[in-house]
Amino acid sequence: MRHLIALLLTVLLYNESDAACRHSYMTFCDDLSDLGNYNIEDWREIVVGTESYNASQLKTIDHTSLPFYKMERLVTLIIVGQIKEIKMFTFALNHYYNRLNVLEFYANDIKRIKFTTFDTMTLTKLGLVNNNIENLSKGMFYNCHITTIDVSHNKLEAIEVDVFTETNLYNSTKELILRHNRIELMESGCLPSSLEILNLDHNKMNVINIELFKNVCCLKELTLSHNNLKNIAFAIVLNQLRWLDASHNIVKVVYSQHLNNLTKLEVLDLGHNIIDSPVVFKRFNLTQRALQISLAFNKLTHLVIDENNFRDHVVYLYGNPWNCKCWQMLEQFMIDNKVKRSACDLKFFGNGEVPYCLEYGQSDCRSGSFDKNTNITRHDIDTFTNVVKDTLNKIKCRHSPRLWQK
Repeated sequence: MRHLIALLLTVLLYNESDAACRHSYMTFCDDLSDLGNYNIEDWREIVVGTESYNASQLKTIDHTSLPFYKMERLVTLIIVGQIKEIKMFTFALNHYYNRLNVLEFYANDIKRIKFTTFDTMTLTKLGLVNNNIENLSKGMFYNCHITTIDVSHNKLEAIEVDVFTETNLYNSTKELILRHNRIELMESGCLPSSLEILNLDHNKMNVINIELFKNVCCLKELTLSHNNLKNIAFAIVLNQLRWLDASHNIVKVVYSQHLNNLTKLEVLDLGHNIIDSPVVFKRFNLTQRALQISLAFNKLTHLVIDENNFRDHVVYLYGNPWNCKCWQMLEQFMIDNKVKRSACDLKFFGNGEVPYCLEYGQSDCRSGSFDKNTNITRHDIDTFTNVVKDTLNKIKCRHSPRLWQK
């Protein structure tokens, strides 16, 4: 995305010129129609249009709108602010005669991607970001091989079967990015079996059923942050996962049977939920080396764990309304059992500027439930959490785990 923004800024700078197309490290044109005015046989990377467009100038395009027969050396094509509708078979390219590898549409007003819009294409990446897309038709890909598909920042509400599955889209898609939409429903079996990375953050998912992944064998990274999920029971079938981000949801309870099968897991981010059970990891058997676990910004007052629950793992625990007495015991336990703390976590707990625990009147640090006789109310805990969240900008560090951290 940063690379695309940089390209768009470059386009805006070049708009001061009178020429319709300008050559730099890429070729920049004002309008799709300009391509017919040049000898374009040797052009390899083209950006057409800018974000500053007039809606009345948006056009419908079909297979005659782009002279692909003259652009056999074209590798990258980015179309910005040009299109209101794409006809069927507009992008029908045989990879034996075309080298197109990256095709991106940005800031158009397309609304619907029709059946067979993309036909017989082989791409490393197809970008459909920020185009006001509301509907993806079944069969929009026909006989295509596309490694990465990005349909982020649109207005999708549902994903149907036969949009991304290999009935029409060959079993080659590794990464599917659907972030920042309005998705509430994904039909069972709508994901390609080849999928390795799925990003669904910032949507409106309330529940994810196991059947969603019935075609998927090798999913490695799953991002579901900023939805409305109440549980992660679906994880039980995803035994190839390395990364599971379910942060910023409303998960309250996590069950060991849903995670103990994830022997390849490297990152488990459950931060910014409402988990309050002190025995959340009591029965877990997460034995893989150096797993990063975030329980930051939940509702935990204390933890009841065994010596092997967190051994050799890296934990994020800041932002919970810890019982001060119990926290001291937990901190000593982590030292004795070689539990690693993230550098960012240590900065918050040790800087002396932000609160990290509450003085409870009664403390049973081995109890598996919230002490109802305590002097601290739920309202007090909510107030504490809000105060702590307001301090996040006081310490500049990464508050959540990443795959590349060691």
